[in-house]
Amino acid sequence: MSVGLVARNKGGQIILDMTSSISQNVGSVVTNGGNGAIQVPLPPPGKTAYFIVAPLVDMNRSKGKLPGVMLSGSTLSWQYSYDGNGWGFYSANCEIYYGYY
Repeated sequence: MSVGLVARNKGGQIILDMTSSISQNVGSVVTNGGNGAIQVPLPPPGKTAYFIVAPLVDMNRSKGKLPGVMLSGSTLSWQYSYDGNGWGFYSANCEIYYGYY
């Protein structure tokens, strides 16, 4: 049995179904182009944590690199890594959003 809201039009067609998991954004952090880590709240019981990395610079016109992000328990960490033999690469400033669904 699902719990939530289901709205139907006059013909009985479902126009809104809020019985499925909907994400809840909890917060975000800006990397400022450097490695780092923060503590984030654990998701409520039965929910799954997530994160999304969004660049704050134009990635198409440069050689900016996004960080690798890891979520372990309540620690959200990120680290920039790229081939040191090349040139022109830089750590792109990003915002990491985190939450649960």
